Amino acid sequence: MQLTLVGSHAAALPLPQPQHYWNFVLLNTQMPKSINQLVVQEDAPAEAETQAEVNRNRRVFFLENDLHPSRVINYCLAGSGNSSTTHFLSRKTVESIPFSSSQLPKILDKLLVKPGSDETDLIKVTIQNCESQGASDEAKQCATSLESMIDFATSTLGSRNVLAIATEVEQGAAPMQKFTITADGMKRLAASNITVCHKMNYVHAVFYCHSIEKTTTCVVPLPGADGSKAKAVAACHQDTSQWNPNHYAFKENNVERGTVPPICHFLKAEDVAWLTNQKPT
Repeated sequence: MQLTLVGSHAAALPLPQPQHYWNFVLLNTQMPKSINQLVVQEDAPAEAETQAEVNRNRRVFFLENDLHPSRVINYCLAGSGNSSTTHFLSRKTVESIPFSSSQLPKILDKLLVKPGSDETDLIKVTIQNCESQGASDEAKQCATSLESMIDFATSTLGSRNVLAIATEVEQGAAPMQKFTITADGMKRLAASNITVCHKMNYVHAVFYCHSIEKTTTCVVPLPGADGSKAKAVAACHQDTSQWNPNHYAFKENNVERGTVPPICHFLKAEDVAWLTNQKPT
């Protein structure tokens, strides 16, 4: 079986199945640019995403009271840098491909991946991460198609009237740089429960999605030191009392779990936050 993704003639073809499903289920929800880039026709060879994340030493967590105008923060908003190489396949296609550690040989055969290759290790690690147990109080799922991501998000939020928001970074911006928080355009969103989907490294688009309670979000304009512009989605966790006491967030901010103010982080450009559609503050 030869998996195929996107071709130069895609614009002349009908809408891909995942986009049809989005339009059908989410009538009033705008698709984030980062997701739209992954929804393509299935007619060019798939490639594995192998590059490591950009600069793992970047600032990751900060306190909510750091979100004030003129605050400068050194951050990397970029994803893995390979968004253009992996795309969503239709649910019908991915349902024909196993997604389980116990069926790795079948997966490699279906995806035309050579055993022992770097792609094999990537597939194995990603599936193992998806099979690992998450926090006891959160629902989780690895969405192997856009359709399954939509179903998980609307199910956990209990509504189809949702927002899907993502960090946007101007093309050509330095991956890691100093950003200045500005008040103009900052939006605090009212929902306290969100579902976040993080893009995984795989041969087609796969997202690790989990439902998080007692978490607020806001959209923050971030002019970069290099003159570029970004709008970042910040997630602020109101209750960290049940987190691992050795969590990196506590070490980075020199606080203990259950701390006030809440602990926040920006979503990477490849991540998507889903929340019920309520009026921003």
